Amino acid sequence: MKTSHLSKFFGLALVAAFVVLAPDLFAHEGHDKAPGEEGESATGGPIAITAEAKTNLGLKAEEAELRTLDKTFMVIGQIEAIPSRSAAVSSRISGRVINIKANEGELVKKGQPVVEVESRQVGNPPPRVSYEAPIDGVVTHRDVVLNDSVEPDKHLLEIVDTSEVFAEGQIFEGQVALVKPGQKVRVNVESFPGETFTGAVELIGGQLEPETRTLKVWVRVPNADSRLRPNMRATLHIVTDQAESVVAIPHSAVLGEAGNLFAFVQTDNDGLVYERRAVVTGIKDDQYVEIVEGIFPSDKVVTLGNYQLQYVTSKPKAKAGATDADADHATADAAHHQPAWAILKWLGVAFALMIVAAVIGAIVRRRRRSVDATYVPPRPAYTPHETQIR
Repeated sequence: MKTSHLSKFFGLALVAAFVVLAPDLFAHEGHDKAPGEEGESATGGPIAITAEAKTNLGLKAEEAELRTLDKTFMVIGQIEAIPSRSAAVSSRISGRVINIKANEGELVKKGQPVVEVESRQVGNPPPRVSYEAPIDGVVTHRDVVLNDSVEPDKHLLEIVDTSEVFAEGQIFEGQVALVKPGQKVRVNVESFPGETFTGAVELIGGQLEPETRTLKVWVRVPNADSRLRPNMRATLHIVTDQAESVVAIPHSAVLGEAGNLFAFVQTDNDGLVYERRAVVTGIKDDQYVEIVEGIFPSDKVVTLGNYQLQYVTSKPKAKAGATDADADHATADAAHHQPAWAILKWLGVAFALMIVAAVIGAIVRRRRRSVDATYVPPRPAYTPHETQIR
């Protein structure tokens, strides 16, 4: 096949490829939104979702309220037994343990027998002494086992009344002036996330720790159900001031970074339409944050699932009088939108065809030059004139 014919052939192939690809490349020219993005954007207008999407996101909302907001600072500490509410059970005689009637972690009442010791004094039978709980409380630890030998003043059990406990923390030197006996304190422990225990400052240490420059503070916390146990890690939020009648919402409702904070507000009764609003915050405590601008009392703000909500695209708005056939057509039209990678794929195919055409053309031209180089022209015919010259 001649080069001119090959060029024409591949030229026609490229034109055909362009004709085939053109509808996919330009059929939706001017449609600059992805499927499902018709209407308001996720950041500039309401976000409409389905009931199923609401369930999947686990959205929960809470009303903004006018409340008294506490100004606090945080202290790390732990739960401790109150010394005046602790008691030890010890032996007054030499002997051996023959009966243990209370185990570690068990609640006991004052006067309840807890340990029985057999004396080493000669007798038949040997004398026995029963020791009772001196207070109501829980057995925090036990130092003997059955048949263990004991001596006078031997520590047998320790019982702690945990109906009240201390939350012990350490404040820095610069915070000492902020703390006074009687101040309200909110206490959180890892064992019960989401729950808050309330107490008051009972004692302040007499001197600073020279290495850490901190001062101990003890907060008395009611603990009627004995859920708080000694040595639990705790976070203390010491209240230093109050702001009355401010619009406040939970911390979890506020998203974003400083200077670009926002919250989602429910704008319908069914919880299917939400509006993203920029907010300005004020003082905050361990639970709530003051909203200076952007939220009004009784507005419902999303407190759970809002992080995922910021990436949700609003569902398409249904047109009045739309039928199922219209919906199917809209679905097919959305499916016809080609992603960018598909367009690039077809452009790559066209480019590959161009390269193949160029390579084949180069091969044909090279072969033609090779044929021309090996061609030997025929000798001219003999003439009488040439003989005479010789």
